[in-house]
Amino acid sequence: MNEFKLPFNARLTFTLFSIILVIYIAHIGSNIIVPLMFALLIAIMLLPVVHKLEKWRLPRGMAAVVAILLFIILIAGIMTLLGKQMEAFISDFPQLQQKLITVVSSTQDWVNAKFHINSSTQLTYLEKAMMGTLGTATSFISQTFLSLSSLLIFVVFVFLYAFFILFYRRLLVSFLIKIFREEHREKLLTVIGSTRSIIKSYVGGLMIEMVIVAILNTVLFLILGIKYAILLGVMAAIFNIIPYVGILTATVLAILVTLATGTPLQALQAGIALFLVHVLDSNVLFPSIVGSKVKINALITIIGVVLGNMLWGIPGMFLAIPTIAIIKIICENIEEMTPWAILLGDEAKTKVKKAKVKEEDKREVAPE
Repeated sequence: MNEFKLPFNARLTFTLFSIILVIYIAHIGSNIIVPLMFALLIAIMLLPVVHKLEKWRLPRGMAAVVAILLFIILIAGIMTLLGKQMEAFISDFPQLQQKLITVVSSTQDWVNAKFHINSSTQLTYLEKAMMGTLGTATSFISQTFLSLSSLLIFVVFVFLYAFFILFYRRLLVSFLIKIFREEHREKLLTVIGSTRSIIKSYVGGLMIEMVIVAILNTVLFLILGIKYAILLGVMAAIFNIIPYVGILTATVLAILVTLATGTPLQALQAGIALFLVHVLDSNVLFPSIVGSKVKINALITIIGVVLGNMLWGIPGMFLAIPTIAIIKIICENIEEMTPWAILLGDEAKTKVKKAKVKEEDKREVAPE
């Protein structure tokens, strides 16, 4: 059977139309897509635990419930450790706000006296330089602390979706296999196995990296005598997950809080400490712990983070890299889409290599 090949203009039109349609669907369907994406990441991370529990003769549903409960207990333990400092920070917030206003006012007077720049001009400069970062931080804080009911509903649905993904995982794979032809079965299992393996390694490595960065930040803040050291250290580690934008936002917040609770010298030291930890993380921790599991170039990373923020807000910034990684895996295994894999990948790897998948990974995703 002869295949009909469309001219370049038609293929380009269909490609652009498909991209626009996918972005539009992702935007209007954010209420279900975002929790599903988080649930998928959690399910992939908990899959080894579920397999281990099933080998201990636990039913599939019970194994999924136990794995999710263990994950919830871990998160609750971390929140409990931060609870005391969070309570102190919230109770001290009015005094911190007043002190910060005083510090900013005295700084403006000093700049006006030394450099003859009036307050209105200073505010204009600050607004242009920092409004984007502060706006991101404010959005994160408002979504986290001012919408607790929505956040609780979101978390409940994420764990519900994660449970059903773990429980019906073989049914979902069987559905995908039935969609495609028999000759594509091996390639489909390779894509699913590659996605599971790489996302598990990436997210797991990211969590280990976040714990190490949180410890380093907290230790440095404690040495410097900064108030709310544990809270600020963990917060900066969480923000650090967001490429490029996260460390800038965390640094601005840490400096502002330290200005309100300490001296300007301590605020400067806090910013320098976060910068040094970030340099160590970027050049040593991230390459060695996370490794080269997901090779995505910096340009696509930045575009992905910005686009994720435009589509899904703060959650989209967290989901940007795993989503691009999944798209890259699919493109690497479909011959017609290898140019897109090259576009997403690293310049050092101009030749696209298909991800190697262990046989046990294929067996785990293949339906019985």
